[in-house]
Amino acid sequence: MKKHKYDIHDKKEIIKSEILRIDRTLGKTPTQKDYKNYSKINISLGQVTYLFGSWSETIKYSGLKPNPFQKPPSSEIPEKNLVDEFIFVANQIKKIPGSHLFRSKSKYSYKPYTNRWGSWLKAVNYITQKYKNNFTFPVQRKLNNKRNKIPKKLRYVCPLQYEPRNEMETIALFSYLCNELGYEIKRIQAEFPDAILQKNGRDILVEFEFLSSNYKEHCHPDNEKYLCICWRKDLELKKTPVFSLEEYIRNRNT
Repeated sequence: MKKHKYDIHDKKEIIKSEILRIDRTLGKTPTQKDYKNYSKINISLGQVTYLFGSWSETIKYSGLKPNPFQKPPSSEIPEKNLVDEFIFVANQIKKIPGSHLFRSKSKYSYKPYTNRWGSWLKAVNYITQKYKNNFTFPVQRKLNNKRNKIPKKLRYVCPLQYEPRNEMETIALFSYLCNELGYEIKRIQAEFPDAILQKNGRDILVEFEFLSSNYKEHCHPDNEKYLCICWRKDLELKKTPVFSLEEYIRNRNT
């Protein structure tokens, strides 16, 4: 699943804060080596350069001046070299490496692979399918790209500690926000629609979803008489209005 713009922004801000902390600690703009040696956050250098495109862009985003002695980005590496290096590393460790393991074993980072093929997973699938006879061990046909996500703290003071991760937590968050939003709950039920709310004396038929795209996936009627209340709006519905709690909280805190 493609990362949402808010997740990307939040991660960049965490990295920026850490870069500035290291800058204050060392009294100079951090190099990549400084970041590896002094970073206290669980975001690797490889993840940082992947997110920003280069170390110099990371420094620029943090509002610092790049070190004049930092190496310029390397020129594009030929595809054959990338393929050969990938196969060499994989055969050494007898398995298909993840991007971070590959970076620790290879003379290349994984960035040239994501630049050429669009993502690490696409690069791996391309090489393993086209050059499967070059591997000295059985290659799994389908690779899993799922990672366990670390829950993010909710930017709203209530008993719910973390941002919603499912529909039930979305409903729980709404229940704490409903008075602030001017809603009263008349009924919550198991069948569609999930709830009947009241605002300004008018009844509103509401379906709760974690993502707005879930409304479409669950084949609910696309009709302006319903309201979809979700945590994250990842899809604009044609007729059904969507209210994102995530957008509300972020705008509320600005």
